Amino acid sequence: MLAGTVSLACASFAFGFDLPANLPARAEGLWRIDRSGTISDGKTTFEIQKIWNVCLDAKADRALHALEVYEQQASVAGLNETCEDPQPAFAENTLSWSMHCAGPSPIENKTGKTDIRHTTTFVADDRTQAESVIANRDNLVESDGRFVTQMQHLGACEAGMQPADMTLMHWRVNGEETLKARQKRNVYSEIEYYRKFTASRLQR
Repeated sequence: MLAGTVSLACASFAFGFDLPANLPARAEGLWRIDRSGTISDGKTTFEIQKIWNVCLDAKADRALHALEVYEQQASVAGLNETCEDPQPAFAENTLSWSMHCAGPSPIENKTGKTDIRHTTTFVADDRTQAESVIANRDNLVESDGRFVTQMQHLGACEAGMQPADMTLMHWRVNGEETLKARQKRNVYSEIEYYRKFTASRLQR
């Protein structure tokens, strides 16, 4: 059985959109996040891999789902594109949502557009798999990205970690490690960072 659900109303951290009430919570404890993918503009392709450890309870787990949305919104805010709020749905063990983003293109009288599709599938009690597909058409540069994220439950959270604490273990670009040391983060502070980043870019 998948772990039970938790109402968003129980969380003090409010999102700008609703996660499904029937969305199961991943098991409490330490999870490994292994995200790999490619970004290509047709000429240059980057292969990116990030590996995190994250400590989850039910509230932090829902926030982690929301973080994916805010991160994607921030990624297109630099193109002056605003995204419609997603309408996540959960059915057949899969969370799915999509966003359409648009904004003024650097080309006069044109509109840049980005479409983002995301799914997270609950494969087993201790494992989920997610996919994000991004198609950007801003009239100057067209790019496509696809990211696959594997999450695996490792057991109890490490000593000193609180729910929502994250540790960035690896960050590789085209196979080359970019981290000089592990980086400590937090799911809630990451959401706030991306919210503020998006707002600052769109206010220009």
